[in-house]
Amino acid sequence: MMNTKFLAVALIVASIEAFGVLPTKRSTMVMKRGRGSFKQEFDAGAPKSKGVGSSSSSPMSSGTTNWLPVSGIKSMKDMDLQEAQVQLVDTNVKALVDGATNPTGAVSVVQYKGSTYCTSASCSTCKIPMNKAKILEPNDETENTDPRMVCDFCAATYNLRTGKRLTSAGGAGLMGGLMKGIFSKTEDDPIPVYALGEKNGKVVINLGQQ
Repeated sequence: MMNTKFLAVALIVASIEAFGVLPTKRSTMVMKRGRGSFKQEFDAGAPKSKGVGSSSSSPMSSGTTNWLPVSGIKSMKDMDLQEAQVQLVDTNVKALVDGATNPTGAVSVVQYKGSTYCTSASCSTCKIPMNKAKILEPNDETENTDPRMVCDFCAATYNLRTGKRLTSAGGAGLMGGLMKGIFSKTEDDPIPVYALGEKNGKVVINLGQQ
């Protein structure tokens, strides 16, 4: 009980810091039970394709993919991304909006060695925003090609391009391993990934096949 209360408080603090919102009682209850995730909440708009590393010059596909405009951003340069740092970017895309925990449809965006990567705003394991996640170099597990993203709270580690869950690279995270049992059902969940690009003077996000 003490651990679940601690996690609920942590989610509230992290959400206020990252999104400027206070999670509702319902959202914290879902988190306490170890159920639900941004992947599940965004099911209607989650991508089926695994390709995500995308530069501003990436060609815009049509037909089977769902490219939607990112509100208020005309160029990738407007995001002022810093190398190997996670930045939360508001998209206001309806499929990504959650009134309780992500009212602006924010996503995590990372610039790494010439490529731009985009994932869900929150960790699929602990549901904490990824704005303080660490970006690590590729390793054998990512075929020495794709960078890795490590949640600073629970140490869940993901392939930044595919979203695949990897061997944890950040020790026990801020939780010190106390909450592992709560996350047992989600510890292998990938993090949703998206692609970003530019089209007709607008930044667009690819939510995958619909």
